[in-house]
Amino acid sequence: MNIIETMRTLLLEFPKINEVCNHISVDFTDDTEENYGLTSTGDTLLKEDILGNETRQHNFILYAVFQSVTDYDRMNNSGTLLELQQWLETQTDNGIPVTAEIAGEIFEGEIESITPSNGMLYAIPTENNIDLVRYQLQISAVYKIYKE
Repeated sequence: MNIIETMRTLLLEFPKINEVCNHISVDFTDDTEENYGLTSTGDTLLKEDILGNETRQHNFILYAVFQSVTDYDRMNNSGTLLELQQWLETQTDNGIPVTAEIAGEIFEGEIESITPSNGMLYAIPTENNIDLVRYQLQISAVYKIYKE
C-alpha cells in the first residue's frame, strides 16, 4: 500500500473510530454528521543516501464533520481529535510498512514517524445544517523507501 492507503488504513484502526464513523473518504468529506475525509497535501523528498534510499515526508489533512449543538458536543469533538493525535504518535514504534511506486518500480519502506498537529475547528457551514461543523487535523508522516 502506498503512503495514502497506509495512512487511511491506520486511521481506521484507531480504537474510537467506529464511535464516530466506519469510513474515511479520500480527498472528499461529505457534509453529513460523522463523516471523515483524508486529503493528501503533498510529498517531499527530505534526503537521499548514497544507495538511493529516500526519506520522504507526506502531509495530510483529516477533515471530520461533527454535531456541534452544545458545548458538550464540541468538547467531545475536540477530545476525540486529541485522543486521535496522541494515539497516532505512538503507532510507529515498530515501523509501519509502506510501498512506493517510482518510475514504474515498486519499493518497500516504512513509516518512521507521524506528527499530528493543528487539530481545530475548521469551518462552520452557512447553508443547510448549521448544527454541523467541520474540524481538521494536519498530519505529517515521515517514511523511508529502500531502493537498495
